[in-house]
Amino acid sequence: MKERALTGSIKQLKTLAGWLKTLVEKATAALPGVIGAIVSWLLKTAHSVAAWIAEHLWAAVLALVAAAAVYYRQR
Repeated sequence: MKERALTGSIKQLKTLAGWLKTLVEKATAALPGVIGAIVSWLLKTAHSVAAWIAEHLWAAVLALVAAAAVYYRQR
């Protein structure tokens, strides 16, 4: 009786292992696309920030002056 239970459990575990292997293969195939999407989003965001700073240079200068004031006040 115990042997049948163990054999059935082993078969179920092997089936689960096969499903997990398939899932890992699909995830591995999709990974470059996911990484590319994240990098693309980061670069697009960096571009937007750089373009905003280029259009609003006064804000960048003001931020630098404020940072310098805070730095010298803490010294």
